[in-house]
Amino acid sequence: MTKRDLSERLKIQFPELEKKDLEFIVDNFFEILATALKRGEKIELRGFGVLELHYAKPYFFTNPKNKQKYYLNGKARAVFHLGKELKERLNTPLLAGLDLGTQSFRLILGKELEENIIFLKSFRENVRLGEGLTESGNISSQAIERAVKALKSFKEVIENHKAKDYYAVGTAVFRKAQNAKEVLKKIAEETGFQIEVISPDKEAELTLLGLSYGLKKLGLNLKKFLIVDVGGGSTEFLYLKEGQPTLIKSLDLGAVSLKETFNLRYPLTRRLLESLRAYVRDQLKELPKEDFEKIVITGGSASLLGSLDLKLLKFDPERLHGHKITADRVEKLIQKLADSTLPRIRIMKGMEEGREDIALPGLVIYGEILAYFGKNELLLSEYGILEATLLCRSKNYNIS
Repeated sequence: MTKRDLSERLKIQFPELEKKDLEFIVDNFFEILATALKRGEKIELRGFGVLELHYAKPYFFTNPKNKQKYYLNGKARAVFHLGKELKERLNTPLLAGLDLGTQSFRLILGKELEENIIFLKSFRENVRLGEGLTESGNISSQAIERAVKALKSFKEVIENHKAKDYYAVGTAVFRKAQNAKEVLKKIAEETGFQIEVISPDKEAELTLLGLSYGLKKLGLNLKKFLIVDVGGGSTEFLYLKEGQPTLIKSLDLGAVSLKETFNLRYPLTRRLLESLRAYVRDQLKELPKEDFEKIVITGGSASLLGSLDLKLLKFDPERLHGHKITADRVEKLIQKLADSTLPRIRIMKGMEEGREDIALPGLVIYGEILAYFGKNELLLSEYGILEATLLCRSKNYNIS
């Protein structure tokens, strides 16, 4: 990490501060450290470690070519001693969590420290396991091979990081596919992963667990809100009041399933786009209309929406977490995607490779949800079911 990287991280944590001010703070912080070391002072950073100067003794050096001897003064060098807390963090074994969905397989690594989970690193593969599922009812052999390949890659990551435990969950695609048992057996035989296929209720419960953790990081304690997770094969809705679920609902609306149901070809005609919207509107009629403080979105489609809105050149969860997207921005993005060819969509700022053909149906679902509930804004959470797979490894967060 460079000083510039540190300034950018601080900008995310303190958005009210100007970039130039943060750069000034970082530069001055390191200047203070350097000055203190030059004066021979020991620098103690609580919970992190101690930085101090060590002086080497003077010595004679012999040039190996001409055997000439030289007397060299001892040099000072900065030495860092790990603090107890940092040492504990580094030596605590990693845990792994896997969220295996219709479109993407995701892996997260973290640690449990003092009965809290620290999230460290995440990985994502666009497996498209649900490709062709709408028509055939089965997961295709090609999709199975992609899944096995991705999971072998994940297993290598887990083994390289010496993670001691993992929790893997499968969602809508495994619930719907007629050959799901055969696929799970093949995955277990070739990768060793045992996958728990969770119900819509369990999926919503895990989503709430991860999302609540993320909202606390934003300093939010919403009393009444709606959680929406648009997946590849289904969309999960979780109604909450005073932090407790009042209704969990799963609809067969997904970015991949919609793309296949309508056989979407880009650019879309106005008639086709309106037909897609009308279908989504009809499905949403199953949901009771209630008023909420916020509609909070999470999951891969939510991250993609945020990335497109922010025009990110690379995935940045810290910038995405807590980002607000207005209904007007959602509509503009829908129209932009509908009017574009796939090659053009592929190079849009914020587009994730492998999602160019399913971005539009996912955004249409969000747009119609806003219209259905009469809201003007979505709040994006980068915490959800994936983070919950790690939280479940802690007794403080474990759910049955």
